[in-house]
Amino acid sequence: MQSSGRYEICSRNEKESLLDYLEEKFGIPREIFKDYTFLKKGKNVWIFSGDLEALSEVRRIEIIGIKALSPTKSGLKPTTTFVQIFGKFARKNVVELKDENELIEFASGGIVKRKFNAEPGYVIVKYGDDILGCGLYSHTGLISQIPRGRRVEEKWFKEQ
Repeated sequence: MQSSGRYEICSRNEKESLLDYLEEKFGIPREIFKDYTFLKKGKNVWIFSGDLEALSEVRRIEIIGIKALSPTKSGLKPTTTFVQIFGKFARKNVVELKDENELIEFASGGIVKRKFNAEPGYVIVKYGDDILGCGLYSHTGLISQIPRGRRVEEKWFKEQ
């Protein structure tokens, strides 16, 4: 790995493993990422589309690109931002919420308790044409992975 500040550029093998995961789990074609660089910072994977050579001139880098994936007990978890950008290319393990009640439950951080046509583990969640984010699907149901700061409150939808 080459160093770029506190970030490390993923090796060719690491990038191939990440592309394999995204293609096998979500059906996202690897060519979507041909103009992107995958980076590691700590245990997290970031994705960057800018000019890497220009980075060598920068003394201190706080953030490059977006955080894409984080390791968890359940496998690599795609971030909400990553899913909202690249989820439109997914062809597998995409689940669609059927109504506004499910939307509110999911967007407020809850569990949508029904069966979906998806493999257990992380899935991409959409409502209509909108990609909402990542969910964790299991026998319990679809557990929202929307970050606390982005969740909605159910009272916002109730008539006063």
